[in-house]
Amino acid sequence: MNTTDTKTAAILLAPGFEEIEALTPFDLLRRADIDTTLVSVENKTGCTGTMGLEVTGLTPMKDYDFTKADALIIPGGPGYEVLEQNQEVTDLIQSFGRDKTLGAICAGSSIPGKLGLYKDRDYTVVPDLNGDFGGTFEKVHAVISGNIVTGISVGGAFEFALDLIRVLKSPEAADDIARATCWTL
Repeated sequence: MNTTDTKTAAILLAPGFEEIEALTPFDLLRRADIDTTLVSVENKTGCTGTMGLEVTGLTPMKDYDFTKADALIIPGGPGYEVLEQNQEVTDLIQSFGRDKTLGAICAGSSIPGKLGLYKDRDYTVVPDLNGDFGGTFEKVHAVISGNIVTGISVGGAFEFALDLIRVLKSPEAADDIARATCWTL
């Protein structure tokens, strides 16, 4: 875990990632002074989202030191299947789910559920992918359950990002970002 005052987060991207679910947390975490990096699981410097947005300037996964990150964030979109089938990614999800902060939204939230990380926890996930994850599903925009933050889908991306800020920094920092972005009027 990062030992400086600055928190760090990695957002994993695979082709077909849901743009809003990846870029809203990226933007809001950066506004909260959380050092946030977009990481390509395909070890490329670019990736195309589900709506066709091409994102460049990514850090290849092989070049990112996850041991220094405070949080791992898993967006949804069809790219979640690429993440789910990557053993290195599922190992990271399990590790962050146990020892650090794990954020997952929409279809990406189904992966920690399938890995057993929601046992005896509250969580949310896009309803179509909710399974018997051993916890309590909540049909809300975002849920904080200890060190795990989940979001339901695109419509919950803003609240999901604010909840990540609450966990990584403080409720006050999240409130400041909510006011600064006019989420809270």
